[in-house]
Amino acid sequence: MSTFSRRHFLGGAGALSLGGLVAACSGSPSPEGSSGGGGGGTGAGADIRWWDHFGGLQDLHARWAAEQAEKVGVGIEYTYNEPSQATEALQLANQSNQLPDIYSNVVGLPLPALVEAGWLHPIELSEEAIGRLPEGTFVEGISMLDGVIYALPALSDRQYWACTWYNSEIADEVGFEGPKSYDDLRAALRAIADDGRYAPMTLALGASGRIRDQVDDLAQAGGFPGWQGLRYDTGEYNYDHDTYINAIELLKEISDNGWLLPGTNSFQIPDARGRWAAGNVGFFIDGPWSPGGVRALNEEHLARMATSGELTPEGEELVITRGAPGGTWFVAGNSANPEAASLVVESFTQDDYQAALAEAMDQPPLNLDIVADADVIEPYAWLIDDFKQRVFRAPQVQVRNIQASEALALATPVAPTLGDIIQGYLGGDVSDLKGELVKLNDAFSSDLDSSIEQAAGAGAEVSRADWEFSDWQRGQDYTY
Repeated sequence: MSTFSRRHFLGGAGALSLGGLVAACSGSPSPEGSSGGGGGGTGAGADIRWWDHFGGLQDLHARWAAEQAEKVGVGIEYTYNEPSQATEALQLANQSNQLPDIYSNVVGLPLPALVEAGWLHPIELSEEAIGRLPEGTFVEGISMLDGVIYALPALSDRQYWACTWYNSEIADEVGFEGPKSYDDLRAALRAIADDGRYAPMTLALGASGRIRDQVDDLAQAGGFPGWQGLRYDTGEYNYDHDTYINAIELLKEISDNGWLLPGTNSFQIPDARGRWAAGNVGFFIDGPWSPGGVRALNEEHLARMATSGELTPEGEELVITRGAPGGTWFVAGNSANPEAASLVVESFTQDDYQAALAEAMDQPPLNLDIVADADVIEPYAWLIDDFKQRVFRAPQVQVRNIQASEALALATPVAPTLGDIIQGYLGGDVSDLKGELVKLNDAFSSDLDSSIEQAAGAGAEVSRADWEFSDWQRGQDYTY
């Protein structure tokens, strides 16, 4: 989590700012998203509230809340929060003992820390519901503790985020294929620029968190032996690895050549996606959720969407590594009706919800196989199939040693972030890229060492060696 440390997140917040900020973050429930709410239920206890941050799923979740309210017999008040505001809204709601009964996971803290602090209530799932989920869905330290389920994964861990989306009509008119390598992309962008009728590319460069995620992905695709700067094999930070430098230099070249739509350097995600969805820009790097977001902006553009997966430097076979599926949904520890909340959460395991999730073309559903029979555009179906072949299970320190979570929970934000450095380098404010990346290594390493020292001092059996997975092999699912 980039905004709050455990101390800041679980600690106090100014009472005077609470009401205004929560109202600003969550807003009033929309008529479509509310089916009652507040002041007692109709048959199964108190009414419940549901918050999430999935912009492309608002219509689905508003409808689902209304349907489940009838089935469960309680009022369900559904509210969508913008991702940039959702974390702080939850923090402030917790401080006033007003957490929503159901909320999506934007907290970013280890599961044990949330359970210890009273944020979570166990989720009761029927055997039938558990049987619908893929094998290995629940992992100790990630979604359950001591065999008790505290988080429901509903979205697939088998995905990558730096998908190369392009306008198929522009590709046909200008004459290029979907790029697989950095050189392929350069050639396509140059061809669009030479043609002169369209802007070659746009990105959400103003969103430092998003550009950080995409460069992390491109580096891993390029062969980085880890994730988010941390090597799996040695447990050391290595942001100055060639794979990171090559990915950032690619973006720098694209920017310096004038291949970006004017204004791109300040675009947030909706700005960049909206410009691309208008149909006059060739390329846009975005996640698999892009079709869902595009449909909300300009449904006509769906027919023009194409993807070639994710770039690798020389067009090598793509290999991506991700951890076990984290919890998508939580039930609040202070819920007045955890039984009803668990029933609603259980409904997310149903095939009809998973199919609706697939057809929303936002985050891929936990059961990727369901996409094959869903009403989705062909590029989305192709991408989901690619995930099945290209994405492997990563090692995670808190799975091997649950006490490592004590150190993870003590981590503090590091600034400037990778995204900040990339923005500075593209804008000319950073001249020594490698030097800044080395400083980033040192800052993260120092923070991890300090967190481990504090956790060990408090009695946790944890050391830096827990982060070393010398037996990890790229392109294989890790087993403990």
